[in-house]
Amino acid sequence: MLSKFFTKIFKYNTTDNISILNEISNGLGEYASCSFNESNIDIKYKKGQEMLSIIVSIEKNNIESSDTNLLYSIAIAYRNYCIWFVRSDERKIYLEKSILFLNKSILVSSENINAKSELGRLLIEEKVVRDLSKGINILEKLQDARQMPEYLNSVLSKAIRQNKGVKLENTYDLCSLNDPSPAVFREERKRFRELIRTFKKENNIDSLKTTLNQYYQLAVLVTVCYGEHDCNSAVSGFQYNNAIQIVKNICKKIDYSYPTHGKILKSNFISENDWKTFVNIFGSNTNSFDTNKVA
Repeated sequence: MLSKFFTKIFKYNTTDNISILNEISNGLGEYASCSFNESNIDIKYKKGQEMLSIIVSIEKNNIESSDTNLLYSIAIAYRNYCIWFVRSDERKIYLEKSILFLNKSILVSSENINAKSELGRLLIEEKVVRDLSKGINILEKLQDARQMPEYLNSVLSKAIRQNKGVKLENTYDLCSLNDPSPAVFREERKRFRELIRTFKKENNIDSLKTTLNQYYQLAVLVTVCYGEHDCNSAVSGFQYNNAIQIVKNICKKIDYSYPTHGKILKSNFISENDWKTFVNIFGSNTNSFDTNKVA
């Protein structure tokens, strides 16, 4: 396999080298599958060295390249090599390589949205190269331009929460949740729980009540969208697409609260411990709320 690739590297053009990189970076390919096999360390080491040799050779033979797609493919190949074959602090070297080529790709073409998206994600999610402020800035610019892939919404929300802390919003706009994925809902729940803990420690009852009311409204929306799903895992594409339409249709209509409507029926989004907080702050409530009545 290795000799075949080297023949291509020296013989073929940029387009072919991109194809080679995409092939070895394929998540269903031979190198990815090797990473899941821990039973034979020698084979795994050999395949890792083979993949790295291919990447390095393509890099060296395209040192002056100004092709944004080739530079991006080199970056992704280094990233995947790191994911599949490298552990601990050694990962930093290859993640830095990936970041280097992502930056080069963006420098060649500021329109390379894939490169910008991956750069923002790496700077947020990979601890050894983390730069939250820079990663947030990259993704926020993409978001403002409506160019950010939906799968990064939860990544950005989490980064903002980690970097800037959480603040109580006096007006909570459910209609702003353009991506009603379980991951985004889960991040919102984390944000509310952090606020709840903070206001409990401060004994700030007014802010705690506001937070709980907003959390309750979010839970109503989630339950209408996904029923008893707790948002700790993904849903089908059909369910997600249906949720997008639900949010558009009912986000402005949701004006419910625990003191008036009580515990939400058939909902696992709010935990039993969370419900205890509702009871402690607002008092017990024998009412129950059926979200099927939300039009």
